[in-house]
Amino acid sequence: MSSIRHPIFRSRNTIRAYLATWIPLAMLFRFTVAFAGQMPVMQSVALTVPLVLLLALVCLWPWYACRLLPLTSSASWTWKPVAGHVVMAMWISAAVIAIMHVIASLYNRVHTGISAHFAMAVPALAGTIFLTYLLATALHYVVLAVEASRQAELLSREAQLKALKAQVNPHFLFNSLNSISALTAIDPARAREMCVKLSDFLRNSLRLGERNSVPFSEELALAQTYLDVEQVRFGQRLRVRQDFDKDCSACDIPPLLLQPLVENSIKHGIATLVEGGEIGITGRKSKDAMRLTVENPFDPDAPATGKSGFGLINVRNRLEARWGKSAKLEIHVDRNRYRVTMAFPCERAKRA
Repeated sequence: MSSIRHPIFRSRNTIRAYLATWIPLAMLFRFTVAFAGQMPVMQSVALTVPLVLLLALVCLWPWYACRLLPLTSSASWTWKPVAGHVVMAMWISAAVIAIMHVIASLYNRVHTGISAHFAMAVPALAGTIFLTYLLATALHYVVLAVEASRQAELLSREAQLKALKAQVNPHFLFNSLNSISALTAIDPARAREMCVKLSDFLRNSLRLGERNSVPFSEELALAQTYLDVEQVRFGQRLRVRQDFDKDCSACDIPPLLLQPLVENSIKHGIATLVEGGEIGITGRKSKDAMRLTVENPFDPDAPATGKSGFGLINVRNRLEARWGKSAKLEIHVDRNRYRVTMAFPCERAKRA
C-alpha cells in the first residue's frame, strides 16, 4: 500500500512543503496572466487561484506516470518515456486551458471582458503549464531515484546484519563446547547442568535471532541465560552487577547485541583471574538515545587467549549497519579495568 501511496501524502509536513512550493509558482502564473492578458491585478488573482489549485493536483500524477514509464540506461528505450511525458504535458496543458476557459466564462458575468483578456494570455499560459508539468515529471524521477537508493541501502544493511548475526551463535557455541569438554573430566554433574542451560540459551537465541529487532528487556533476559551457563562453569568466581534505567526496557535493539560483550568480558576478563571478579552491566536512557556499558576486571599480565576481538568487531559492525554514524562503540582500558560502551538511538517499535 505504501508503494502505491504518493510520498506527498505520507505526512503532514510533506503536504505543507508541497503546498509551500506553489506559492512562488502562483506568483509566476499571476504575472503571466496579468502581463500576457493585460489584465488588472484583481482579475488576474481571481484566475490564478483556481489555476494553481488545479495544477497542484494535476502535478501529482507524474509520480504514477514515472513509475509506469521508468527511465532506463538503454538509449533505445529512454526516448519512449520522454516522448510519452511530452505528449502527456501537451494534453494536460490543453485540458487545463479548457477548464480555465470555463472558469473565465463564469467570471465574465461579474467582470465583463475577462474572457477576452484570458484568451490573450492563453499562448503564454499554455507554454508555462507545459513546462511546469515537465518540471514536475523530472522532479518525480529524482524522488523515485532517491527512494530506490534508500531501499537498496536498507536491503544491503539488512543483508549485512543477517550475515553478522549468523556469526554469533557458532562462535559462542564453539566456546561453550570447549567449556563443557573441560568440565566433563573434572565435574560431570556440572557439565550436564551446563548442557541443559546451553540448550535453553540456544533455543532462545534462535527464537530471537529470527527477528530484526527485539526489546532490550528480551535481549537482557537472553544475556542472563548466557550468564547462567557460565555461572555453572565459574561458580563464585563470576559475579554480576546490573543497573538499568526503567525506560531502557522498551528500546528496540538488534538481537544478540549484548551477549557478545558479556562473553568477551568473561573470556578475556574473569577467566584470566584466579579469584574471578565482577562484571558490571549498566544501561542509561536519555532523550532518544540509549547508552549501554559492560565493564570487567582483567589480568594485564595474563597470556593471550588466542584470537580476540571477534565479539567487539561483530558488535561494532552491526551497530554501523543498523544506525550508521548515529551509533558508536567506545573501549576504555584503565589499569586492570576494561570497559566497553555503546551508544545508539532508542527506537520504540509499535507492537500489535
